[in-house]
Amino acid sequence: MPRILNLATLRSSQEINAIRKEGKSFSNRYFVLVVKPNLLEISRYAVIASRRVGGAVERNRCKRRIRSRMANLALKIATGNDFVIIARVACLEVEPELLDRAFDQVFSQARLFTINV
Repeated sequence: MPRILNLATLRSSQEINAIRKEGKSFSNRYFVLVVKPNLLEISRYAVIASRRVGGAVERNRCKRRIRSRMANLALKIATGNDFVIIARVACLEVEPELLDRAFDQVFSQARLFTINV
Protein backbone atom coordinates (compact mmCIF):
# COMPACT_ATOMS: atom_id res chain seq x y z
CA MET A 1 0.00 0.00 0.00
CA PRO A 2 1.43 3.41 -0.85
CA ARG A 3 2.34 5.95 1.77
CA ILE A 4 -0.52 8.21 2.84
CA LEU A 5 0.88 11.60 3.86
CA ASN A 6 2.41 11.04 7.31
CA LEU A 7 1.44 7.35 7.43
CA ALA A 8 3.41 4.41 6.04
CA THR A 9 3.00 0.64 6.26
CA LEU A 10 5.24 -1.67 8.24
CA ARG A 11 6.51 -4.63 6.25
CA SER A 12 9.16 -6.25 8.44
CA SER A 13 7.90 -9.10 10.60
CA GLN A 14 10.70 -8.38 13.07
CA GLU A 15 9.48 -4.81 13.58
CA ILE A 16 5.86 -5.98 13.86
CA ASN A 17 6.79 -8.60 16.46
CA ALA A 18 8.78 -6.01 18.43
CA ILE A 19 5.77 -3.68 18.50
CA ARG A 20 3.50 -6.52 19.64
CA LYS A 21 5.90 -7.46 22.45
CA GLU A 22 6.98 -4.01 23.65
CA GLY A 23 4.02 -1.81 22.75
CA LYS A 24 1.05 -0.70 24.79
CA SER A 25 -2.26 -2.22 23.76
CA PHE A 26 -5.78 -0.82 23.54
CA SER A 27 -8.72 -2.90 22.44
CA ASN A 28 -12.41 -3.20 21.79
CA ARG A 29 -14.51 -6.03 20.41
CA TYR A 30 -13.52 -5.31 16.79
CA PHE A 31 -9.73 -4.98 16.93
CA VAL A 32 -6.66 -4.60 19.14
CA LEU A 33 -4.36 -1.60 18.71
CA VAL A 34 -0.74 -1.99 19.86
CA VAL A 35 1.31 1.24 19.92
CA LYS A 36 5.03 1.84 20.31
CA PRO A 37 6.78 5.22 19.87
CA ASN A 38 9.40 5.54 17.14
CA LEU A 39 12.00 8.24 16.45
CA LEU A 40 10.80 8.98 12.92
CA GLU A 41 8.88 11.89 11.48
CA ILE A 42 6.15 9.56 10.25
CA SER A 43 3.88 6.99 11.82
CA ARG A 44 3.89 3.45 10.50
CA TYR A 45 1.28 0.73 10.85
CA ALA A 46 0.49 -2.87 9.99
CA VAL A 47 -2.79 -4.78 9.88
CA ILE A 48 -3.00 -8.40 11.01
CA ALA A 49 -5.92 -10.79 10.61
CA SER A 50 -5.24 -14.31 11.82
CA ARG A 51 -6.96 -17.47 10.66
CA ARG A 52 -9.25 -17.14 13.66
CA VAL A 53 -10.98 -14.32 11.74
CA GLY A 54 -11.86 -16.71 8.91
CA GLY A 55 -10.67 -17.92 5.55
CA ALA A 56 -8.60 -15.88 3.14
CA VAL A 57 -11.60 -14.00 1.76
CA GLU A 58 -12.80 -12.95 5.21
CA ARG A 59 -9.30 -12.00 6.39
CA ASN A 60 -8.70 -9.87 3.32
CA ARG A 61 -12.12 -8.20 3.64
CA CYS A 62 -11.39 -7.39 7.27
CA LYS A 63 -7.97 -5.93 6.41
CA ARG A 64 -9.50 -3.83 3.61
CA ARG A 65 -12.08 -2.41 6.03
CA ILE A 66 -9.35 -1.49 8.50
CA ARG A 67 -7.06 0.04 5.84
CA SER A 68 -9.99 2.11 4.59
CA ARG A 69 -10.46 3.56 8.08
CA MET A 70 -6.74 4.26 8.31
CA ALA A 71 -6.85 6.21 5.05
CA ASN A 72 -9.71 8.31 6.47
CA LEU A 73 -7.85 8.95 9.73
CA ALA A 74 -4.41 9.59 8.20
CA LEU A 75 -4.58 13.38 8.54
CA LYS A 76 -5.56 13.19 12.21
CA ILE A 77 -2.90 10.71 13.35
CA ALA A 78 0.13 12.09 15.16
CA THR A 79 3.58 11.28 13.82
CA GLY A 80 6.27 9.36 15.68
CA ASN A 81 4.45 6.11 16.43
CA ASP A 82 4.43 2.57 15.14
CA PHE A 83 1.25 0.61 15.62
CA VAL A 84 -0.22 -2.75 14.77
CA ILE A 85 -3.95 -3.32 14.34
CA ILE A 86 -5.01 -6.89 15.03
CA ALA A 87 -8.45 -7.69 13.63
CA ARG A 88 -11.04 -9.68 15.56
CA VAL A 89 -13.92 -11.75 14.15
CA ALA A 90 -16.52 -9.09 15.03
CA CYS A 91 -14.81 -6.70 12.60
CA LEU A 92 -16.50 -8.52 9.72
CA GLU A 93 -20.03 -8.20 11.04
CA VAL A 94 -20.09 -4.66 12.41
CA GLU A 95 -21.78 -1.77 10.63
CA PRO A 96 -19.32 0.72 9.06
CA GLU A 97 -20.52 3.58 11.27
CA LEU A 98 -19.91 1.56 14.44
CA LEU A 99 -16.45 0.58 13.21
CA ASP A 100 -15.65 4.25 12.54
CA ARG A 101 -16.73 5.15 16.07
CA ALA A 102 -14.68 2.28 17.49
CA PHE A 103 -11.59 3.54 15.64
CA ASP A 104 -12.14 7.08 16.92
CA GLN A 105 -12.59 5.82 20.47
CA VAL A 106 -9.53 3.55 20.56
CA PHE A 107 -7.23 5.99 18.77
CA SER A 108 -8.34 8.77 21.14
CA GLN A 109 -7.74 6.50 24.11
CA ALA A 110 -4.24 5.75 22.78
CA ARG A 111 -3.70 9.51 22.25
CA LEU A 112 -2.75 9.04 18.61
CA PHE A 113 -4.72 12.01 17.28
CA THR A 114 -3.06 15.39 16.74
CA ILE A 115 -6.43 17.12 17.05
CA ASN A 116 -9.52 16.27 19.06
CA VAL A 117 -12.03 14.20 17.14
